[in-house]
Amino acid sequence: MKKVLVIDDSALMRRVISDIINQDERLTVAGTANNGEAALDILRRGEKFDILLVDIKMPKMDGVRLLREMNKFRLHIPSIIVSSVASESGAETIEALELGAVDFIKKPTSSIGENFADFRNDLLNKVYVITGLSAKGTDFVSAITPKQPESVKRKVFTTSGTPIAVKRPHLVKGSKLCVIASSTGGPKALQSVIPFFPKNFPYPVVVVQHMPVGFTNSLAKRLDEMSEIRVKEAEDGEVLRPGIVYIAMGGKQCELVSKPGGTYCFSENDKPPRGGLRPCADIFFESLVDTSYEEIICGVLTGMGSDGSEGIKLIKGVHNVKCVAQNKQTCVVYGMPRAVVELGVVDEVVPLEDVTGMMLHKLGLL
Repeated sequence: MKKVLVIDDSALMRRVISDIINQDERLTVAGTANNGEAALDILRRGEKFDILLVDIKMPKMDGVRLLREMNKFRLHIPSIIVSSVASESGAETIEALELGAVDFIKKPTSSIGENFADFRNDLLNKVYVITGLSAKGTDFVSAITPKQPESVKRKVFTTSGTPIAVKRPHLVKGSKLCVIASSTGGPKALQSVIPFFPKNFPYPVVVVQHMPVGFTNSLAKRLDEMSEIRVKEAEDGEVLRPGIVYIAMGGKQCELVSKPGGTYCFSENDKPPRGGLRPCADIFFESLVDTSYEEIICGVLTGMGSDGSEGIKLIKGVHNVKCVAQNKQTCVVYGMPRAVVELGVVDEVVPLEDVTGMMLHKLGLL
């Protein structure tokens, strides 16, 4: 029986979440708290839990401060953020993920209907994975992504921290593309990947991170603050340009469509979720089949499920594609990288800190 602590200032939300958890005979809500301060008192008394479900906005001590205090007292318990969609909650949710929260889920707008059913299924699936009750083929490895060692900086940067000048091969403009797919643990893992693309990187980068609407803009802004290369949320109709990292918009399907003159732009559309995912990496990869990119370099990072593997297999049949996967030891959830390994479409498996350097190497830039 896996023990859950529910932390939310809303009595209704505590009851809703508790009812969902307690309906599964393998799970039990072993405690509740109406703010972070009360939760911290419970944890510091030595009560044991397998997972925490944490609200962001709470009086006395919010979810972000709770995670910060837990780190201070070395209380390393896997946590899922249960967050609203408000813009300020988006930024705080990204900060919570930086502090060690494993994943997050958007609160439902009502306690009935399709929206609530999606919330229930998403919550249970994530709790299953993180508590070791996951479906076959997915391993939860660590609640906290390991800190990036200095070695990655030496691969992509000089010892002074100044980006090195990457080589600029004489190829047709826009002839190469980088795509990164990630899910659970991805927002933090991306901080060990995106900031190490150098400022003069000559190709576009597209990141498909599983997120609902309202959160990817905050993720893009945070990564942009940390990076020499520009990072932004993709916009519908926006033309891809070299030297920019685009984060696929949360709650939309992201595809590339051709424009006159051989350029490509984003279609951020309302096509239905696939496997419950929107954005879905497989759908984005499928949109690359008819493009004219000479090379496509893919990075597959930590995440639940197998999204991205079938799409990469498909484009490998028509393009020069290289795939770099994060290794199991540095994943939060070894699902998506495992899938590309087992499908036989991966070219390199490396620790998280080596993903950027290996992608640059595959592009002939290092």
